Parts: sequence; structure tokens; C-alpha cells
Amino acid sequence: MVKSNLQRILNSHCFAREKEGKQQSYTNMADLSSSICDMIGNLSLHCSSTRGPGPLWCDAPHPPLKIPGGRGNGTRDHASTAQLLFSDRELTVTEEPAGNGRPGVLHFQSRLTTTKTIQWDAVLRSDSLFVEVPRVLLPEDSKESFAALLEHAEEHLKVESVYICFYKNREDRAKLVRTFSFLGFEIVKPGHALVPPRPDVFFMAYAFDRDSSDEE
Repeated sequence: MVKSNLQRILNSHCFAREKEGKQQSYTNMADLSSSICDMIGNLSLHCSSTRGPGPLWCDAPHPPLKIPGGRGNGTRDHASTAQLLFSDRELTVTEEPAGNGRPGVLHFQSRLTTTKTIQWDAVLRSDSLFVEVPRVLLPEDSKESFAALLEHAEEHLKVESVYICFYKNREDRAKLVRTFSFLGFEIVKPGHALVPPRPDVFFMAYAFDRDSSDEE
């Protein structure tokens, strides 16, 4: 069960501490949503209801996509379309419904401080959740947010596995691989049936231990 690993995540020092120096540029959340759709847009999504809150999928391949409804400058008003699925003190989950040939996008948002938030964008496919690693230097306190995301994915979305994905040209690629390997994620080899053929994208997978969950 994921709870057995939460303390390891919270005690870890793998998430980068914020510091002065060169960091990757911040991008708006519309860019992040478009990015996750682009990364896994080639997946064939089968029509079925999720076992928890989430979208319906259609059995059709999705090409690389842009989020519709933008303002012409690459931004998008999430508030006009996003539906609230879950909210507590640690995590808020909203969904932009599927439509116009694009999959629905889940937004997992946590408030790190009174002035700072972090958002993880994801797409739900059958019993797997695909999560894009935010394209910023992950602050030290973002590990609590990611732990809350994993717990929500297991207990509310009832998924069997979580895939994290990020572009291979990131400057912090090696650090991300070390970080998520420490947390129990395994590198997904090219040609895996559950991930699209994207040579420019790195995938890692985490499978929940359902047997341990049932015993508790």
C-alpha cells in the first residue's frame, strides 16, 4: 500500500531544495495541460468508466494535441471548464473534461505556502494514471504534494499503477530519475505496451501493492 511508502517520501531529501542560481523557466498551467496531452496523446483510450471520479474514455487514438479554448496567447482559463472532484487540506483535484478529440486532464494542486502552489497534471487511462512532472525545479516541500497525489490515486481513483513522464531534454533529467527511482518508480523501457512510442519522453512506473492494501 502506498501509505507504507509515504513516510519514506516525506523523510527523503531527493526533492530539490530551492536555491539561487539557474532554474528552468516557469510555464503556465495551460502549457502543462497541453504538454501532458501531447506526451500521451498517442494512446488508444478504451471506453469505460473509471472506478473513482474521473472521465469517460473513447476507443480512439489521440494525436499530439493542443488544449482548445485558449485566448490566442497560449493561455487558457481553467476555471471556466474545470470541475471540482476532491478537496481537503492537502490536495485539490479538478478535471477538465474530455472533448474535441482530446482526453480529460486532471489537475492535482497543493498549496505549499501562503503564496506558493504546485500543480501536477495527469491523464487517467483505464487503471493507470499518467502524471507529468512539473517543468520547474521541484521545491523541497513539493514531496508532501506528490505523496498526497499517490494516496489519492490509490484510494480514490483506484488505479493499479502511476506513470510519471517528462521530456528527456530537461536539464534535471538525471536528478529526476534518481529521485523517482528512490521513491519506488521503475524506468519503463521503450516499446512497453502501456506507453506511447515517444522517444523524446521519459516514463517511469509505480505499481501499488494491492495485496498489502487488502490486508490492512
